Amino acid sequence: MRRRARGAAPVIWLGLALVLLVAGCGGGQEHDARTAPPIEVIVDDMGVPHIYAESDEELFFGYGHQLASDRLLQLEMWRRFAHGRRAEVLGADFKGSFGATALHDDKLVRLFDLPRWGKLDAELMRAEHPERWKLLQAWRRGINRRVEEVVSGAVPRPFGFGKDELDFLPEPWGEDDPLIVQKMIQLGLDQSLLYEILVTLLGQLAPSTLESAQIFKPAHSTWTVAPEDLPPGAQGGGTTAGQPPAPAEQLELPPHAKSPAAWRHLAASPKAGSNNWAVDGRFTDNGRPLLAGDPHLVFTLMGAMYAVHLNSADRGGSFDVAGFAFVAAPGIFAGQTRGAIWAPTSAFGDVMDLWSVEVTDTGARIGDQNVAFSTREEVIPIRGGQSESIVIRDVPGRGVIFDPGFAGVPVPLTDEGREVLLGWTGFSARSSLYFLELDRAQNVQELDEAVQRVPELSYNWVGADARDILYRVSLEVPKRSSVATGREPWRLMNGDDPKAFWPGGKLPLEQLPHGRAKERGFLATANNDPFGFTADGDPGNDGWYYGAFFDPGYRARRIETELERLTKRGKVSALDMQALQMDSRCLMSDTFLKLLDEAWAARGSDPALGELAARPGAPRVMKLLTQEWDREMKRDSPGAVAFHAFAHFTTAQAVEDDMIPLLFERVLEAAPFYVLKVAALALSGAYPKGDAVLQEGKHRIVLEGLAKTVDYLNARFGSVEPSAYRWGDVHVSSFDNAYGLGVSLSQVPTDGGENTINVAHSVFRRDFEVPKQWVSDYGPVERLVGRFDDSGVPEVWVNFPLGNVADRASPHFDDMLDDWVEGRYRKLAFSRGEVEARAEQRRAFGSDMTAE
Repeated sequence: MRRRARGAAPVIWLGLALVLLVAGCGGGQEHDARTAPPIEVIVDDMGVPHIYAESDEELFFGYGHQLASDRLLQLEMWRRFAHGRRAEVLGADFKGSFGATALHDDKLVRLFDLPRWGKLDAELMRAEHPERWKLLQAWRRGINRRVEEVVSGAVPRPFGFGKDELDFLPEPWGEDDPLIVQKMIQLGLDQSLLYEILVTLLGQLAPSTLESAQIFKPAHSTWTVAPEDLPPGAQGGGTTAGQPPAPAEQLELPPHAKSPAAWRHLAASPKAGSNNWAVDGRFTDNGRPLLAGDPHLVFTLMGAMYAVHLNSADRGGSFDVAGFAFVAAPGIFAGQTRGAIWAPTSAFGDVMDLWSVEVTDTGARIGDQNVAFSTREEVIPIRGGQSESIVIRDVPGRGVIFDPGFAGVPVPLTDEGREVLLGWTGFSARSSLYFLELDRAQNVQELDEAVQRVPELSYNWVGADARDILYRVSLEVPKRSSVATGREPWRLMNGDDPKAFWPGGKLPLEQLPHGRAKERGFLATANNDPFGFTADGDPGNDGWYYGAFFDPGYRARRIETELERLTKRGKVSALDMQALQMDSRCLMSDTFLKLLDEAWAARGSDPALGELAARPGAPRVMKLLTQEWDREMKRDSPGAVAFHAFAHFTTAQAVEDDMIPLLFERVLEAAPFYVLKVAALALSGAYPKGDAVLQEGKHRIVLEGLAKTVDYLNARFGSVEPSAYRWGDVHVSSFDNAYGLGVSLSQVPTDGGENTINVAHSVFRRDFEVPKQWVSDYGPVERLVGRFDDSGVPEVWVNFPLGNVADRASPHFDDMLDDWVEGRYRKLAFSRGEVEARAEQRRAFGSDMTAE
């Protein structure tokens, strides 16, 4: 792997008030807590800071300062994101995280008015949880101390702020900013906005396709809740009578929306790719549970995670926790305490809806009531001294009037005289206790109770202690009236129907995913349907509605199959868990290659099929795909290149004309796993009306896909011979913006595809052209495997992309990248003896806890 040349400058440790610099040394030191300074920071050989303090508040002050010393650009960009102010430093046209550009991001964020709701969250936390509030404020003061050092010139401008980079200075965090930013992170995890827009557009522009293809039907019937844990009424497959809508009249695109340029600003959607699982000790090598987790996120949105260890417990405090943190949210979201290990994946419960409502100059009609608007003007500053003003209309108690243009939608979503109302459960005051609740849990019962106190978090939590495993979702999913035509929560609903709106209340805990898998012996989630409600293609005809937009189930099925194999074999080890996290077996290829075998076998029955099969190069690619390839998406694999092209070309041949090419391409870019699944199921006969989208006949569609694959390989590599190409030649992961928006980083070849456990979504096509490389800006932001030793003490092994310190002169800028690519794991130091043995640098300091 090509690596950048490093600067020779040492890492400079610059202190706070009462700084005491202590010489760096190796391990083996005796440690006496009685003589220790108020705050100690020891950085180990992975660049992970281990922060020790004599109180919880001083611990979080040190945490904030160390974090800001290592990742200030990320912190600054998150704070600006939450306030809708990133275009001020990035410019209007910089690539966005939700929207297409930074300006689109700022408009979308201003729509949600996060400062207002974050301030209300802060008021609630101050009143109900004063101890948590003090910890957040200590963390914020630590950040601000570092900001003060940078702004005053006491330290050089850090990564991203330099004159030859973005050339601006950070700003101090306000008292409520931690809660405002946490609201922003919640929005990033909750927003199903683009999915609902795309289904609405599909229903308007290609209604017969939406009616023929059961887009919510999974590829595999694999659910997150173990069979023995399914609650009554959650057996899947439709327990109440649903009413599928009749196909609507197809609308024509207006002239201005008929070019690719009109759709380039369409907002992004949350991608699915995270995995976690736990295995009961009955099946492991030492009789203790195992746990694994690898959350996948877009680097342009969430950025690189921060590895850190927080310990005040040695000196009378209440924290001893290590693992990974979102840079802008204090606390460990995946990691360990002295007694427990946990990891999350996104739950994809539906907490956001759209309604078409009649509007006047003063208000909106909500069902049979008129509700007056509350109007506000938002002025968005843009780099270079410009600004743009937008007027937003809030509907008190209901949501906000949503301009589809903010999400880059070039056509109206509803009829003239009507507009779109957007509702979100985040439009309310919540205490937002967040990850701190988990960070003192010492067993699965305490973890379970902690998760139940954070309903703002849209996560499948899997946890373990030395004796038991746990699965829990506590997300605040609104209750809804029974689904019927015009009130399907996965698309724009009819606001004239009072029952289309949330009646009040939320799903009770017993109707949310949870369990212990006492019989099966393992738990696993991969963003898939928890209950099987989508098994029949209709997510709204069951005992209650939880969500619709789940992963197709390829990853979940692969994980489940492997865990069944491993638990049957017994003596499952941490090494088995690591190997499974790195698994690149493409389960989707089983479907597509079976279709190819069938089409190839039928070539003698139809001259048109025979002509396609006889094209020069087709037999060679056929042999590669069906006989030589091991169905692994590995960097050294020529078969992975050919299959990726074949699956995409076949998918386009099957459904592009039915979806309208412009819409097809944008959906393919936003959620390739959904589009590929729809084509695979349609071609396999899994949809009762699926033949309606296969006008050419499935065999011809498949062989046309093969022919286009041959053309692509010849054009791109000059040959169809496997010696001419490898997956690593075309599939790369990009880390641009991972340490904060505005700074380009590296690209490296990586394993994985759209539906492998080691997942790496990429863009196959843009503006009707296949690019030279398929770039993924999405991947596992960390991998964690945990076990318990023979005495029940947790041990965690990890790898993560790049490094832990956003400083090009630091040895820990990208020292972990090779491990992440190659699947090598290192033990996360936790005990004081381990930390001392691996110490590279250290500092100690006191703090003025009241100073800003």
